Amino acid sequence: MMKYTKYLALFTVLLLSSTLLGISGSATSPRYINLQYQPSTHTLKVTVIHLSPAVKIHYVYRIAIEKNGELYQAYLYQKQPGFFLLKYTYNVSVNPGDTLTVSAYCILWGSLSKTKTITTIADSLTIS
Repeated sequence: MMKYTKYLALFTVLLLSSTLLGISGSATSPRYINLQYQPSTHTLKVTVIHLSPAVKIHYVYRIAIEKNGELYQAYLYQKQPGFFLLKYTYNVSVNPGDTLTVSAYCILWGSLSKTKTITTIADSLTIS
């Protein structure tokens, strides 16, 4: 009887280990970032694609905005607003020649950054 208990315990440990590895293996980093700047309102619209069926435990936890190589703004989040497409709006003032880098960080797996130099602010500017 003791022999079967050891095998059952070993099987349980292996099953739990493979389940936990499967969960972390299915975690994905952000896949795409689109930036759109509105000069009239000084707003930066950030769209991030990050697939997560469990938005409270696997989510984009941080969005960081760098301006000319220095941290300009950073925002922390406790969950993801949607299971696939995330949209955020931030107040950002830029001038021609400024470089913006926006980074999205997944709580479980990786990050993605998008960098663009502002060439004009006369009209709506799409950075992608």
